[in-house]
Amino acid sequence: MKKKKMLRNTILCSAAALLLVASLTACGNQDEASSVVSEEPAPSSAAEVKYENINPLTGENNLSASAKGQRPIAFMINNNPNARPHWGLCSADVVIEGLVEGGSTRMMWLFADVSDVPKIGSLRSMRHDFVELADGLDAILVHWGGSPQAYTSVSANGVDDIDGLSDSANFFRDHTRNVPIEHTGYTTGENVLSAIEQNAFEIKADSQYISPFTFGKPDEKRTLSDGSCTQVDVFFSSAGYNHTFTYDESDGLYYNSIEGAPMTDDNGQQMAVTNVIGLYMNVSTIAGDGSGRVDMDLSSGEGFYISNGTYETITWEKGNTPSNPLKLYDKNGNELVLNAGKSWIGLLPEEYRANTVIA
Repeated sequence: MKKKKMLRNTILCSAAALLLVASLTACGNQDEASSVVSEEPAPSSAAEVKYENINPLTGENNLSASAKGQRPIAFMINNNPNARPHWGLCSADVVIEGLVEGGSTRMMWLFADVSDVPKIGSLRSMRHDFVELADGLDAILVHWGGSPQAYTSVSANGVDDIDGLSDSANFFRDHTRNVPIEHTGYTTGENVLSAIEQNAFEIKADSQYISPFTFGKPDEKRTLSDGSCTQVDVFFSSAGYNHTFTYDESDGLYYNSIEGAPMTDDNGQQMAVTNVIGLYMNVSTIAGDGSGRVDMDLSSGEGFYISNGTYETITWEKGNTPSNPLKLYDKNGNELVLNAGKSWIGLLPEEYRANTVIA
């Protein structure tokens, strides 16, 4: 169960650094008229840049001070064509996409800072696989309804969630698009923060989840080992939810298209990410489920990582315990080092692995 506690801050100070600076300054004076020139010792190494505002979901040095050490917020997002263009698509730190039922996909958008969350949606119901992914990130899960399996997982594993079905004060409908009502739900970061306070949820991240991904330095990009990649096609099903990510060398981003059309937010901005990650897994229909909902095998598998115009094969593991974090590894079994930036993670059916085209 997630514990509900109050945040505590501690501050440590030391005067030793001031004394050292004073002594070094005194030793640096010399008579300019002297005929004897004293050589200053060369620095042993370049000064290390300190990154004090690292976003744990992107590795970028841009996290607000108020969000440091806080739990991420996860949103269940509708990907039906009637829900496009999405509200807030380009603001998410990480987008995780996977199958639900009928060949359609749903997304879970992750934010490290709730204050960065704009109008976001459309919100839809949760599925148990996404509940387990959120649990493995120590995230607060925001959704509008859910499958029976998902509600069971929330209850059994003590996942903190905010449900639009029971919180009419913080969830809303936008009817301006004239689409069925299930494609109209939204909320905002301000309303989510209000709901967190109303539920007295703990906002401090558990120490074991504080760094869910491993990143390189924010101002450095590494070249991946298996070759170049300026475009990748990923395949979920024949129902119209397949993506193409195209690399733009000028900004180092991969631009997302869905079924051949740019995937944009409600302002017309196309979604673009630094990292494209595909995780292959077995996907099966849940026995006895009249809606045809699926179960994704989140235990472990293989995949690919694409960034900086290059790619490499990887492996991944989560295990069968819902609270286990998702872990990514390189081909040598070391934790995968991602380039700093936003990421798209596709939970791809193993049966369609051959449909992935890396070019």
